[in-house]
Amino acid sequence: MPMVPSQTDDTKPRATLRTVTSRRPGRPSDPISSTLKLDEGIDFHAQVAKTVREQHSPVLVVLSGGDTGVRCRLRGTMLIGRDPDADLTLSDAGVSFRHARIEDRDDAWAIVDLGNTNDTQLNGVASPEFLLHSDDRISFGATQVRFEVQDAVEQAYDAMLDRLINVDELTGLWVRRRFDNELRTLIEGALLKNAPLGLLVMDLDGVKAINDANGHLFGAYVIGEAGRVIGEVIGERGIASRFGGDEYVVAVPGADLNAATVIGEEIRTAINVNAFAHDGIALHPGISIGVASCPMHGTDAETLFRAADEALYRAKQNGKNRVSQ
Repeated sequence: MPMVPSQTDDTKPRATLRTVTSRRPGRPSDPISSTLKLDEGIDFHAQVAKTVREQHSPVLVVLSGGDTGVRCRLRGTMLIGRDPDADLTLSDAGVSFRHARIEDRDDAWAIVDLGNTNDTQLNGVASPEFLLHSDDRISFGATQVRFEVQDAVEQAYDAMLDRLINVDELTGLWVRRRFDNELRTLIEGALLKNAPLGLLVMDLDGVKAINDANGHLFGAYVIGEAGRVIGEVIGERGIASRFGGDEYVVAVPGADLNAATVIGEEIRTAINVNAFAHDGIALHPGISIGVASCPMHGTDAETLFRAADEALYRAKQNGKNRVSQ
């Protein structure tokens, strides 16, 4: 499945704790007491704090800007900025390369401005350093981010919402908007590191014939199953998206033109050998793939995509179900 770049970290809730005495033997009324195992010589308050931290989780939610909807769970000190290697990478031009740092201070979370033209602001106030509380709003340039502390139910809801926003329901791949944001970040990182990045644009062959012969539910099945196969082939090597109908796009950091072509052949072979069957009917789609590479064919997403799309056209013109550069 797509890599969904993973950006995560841990929690520091600000709860007022009190000791609750169980009213029935063996049935503690306080969930903290029920999960807390006291060891001789261990500080009780430290154990309570540890238990509370394990039952809650802090998260940053991007509320505005080009990265709206991105969620970053905290599990330690992390960097925020336009740096592609930051823990939370923001595409806002008003955000500095290394804009701010969130620090885990055991009993609290703090945000530290790293000295930028556009100050880091908390709830509209600028300062070099803040302690964070749940529902605080942090401004980086024109981007607003909310700091939340979530319990288990809220975490499950957050995970569901994240999937609804970022994942294509039919294929399990990223939606185009999320892919485009990540692609820009990957290209910037490739240019900074003087490293290649491969882009593959793909179009299934034979879907119209499948629809005409069996109905559109069969075509939808093929599109979804093909997306699953593409995600499995790419794995952790890159990111993948369905960007419309039966078309897909994949980006692979570190892959030059030849390496990206090899990956394209892996995908084509996997589609050809996969047992597509729906309601007992065997289906036989193919896939045409166009390949381009940054910086060889372009140093921005639009130019790079256009080069890969032109290669896809050549694959179609030369007989379909093949990979072209």
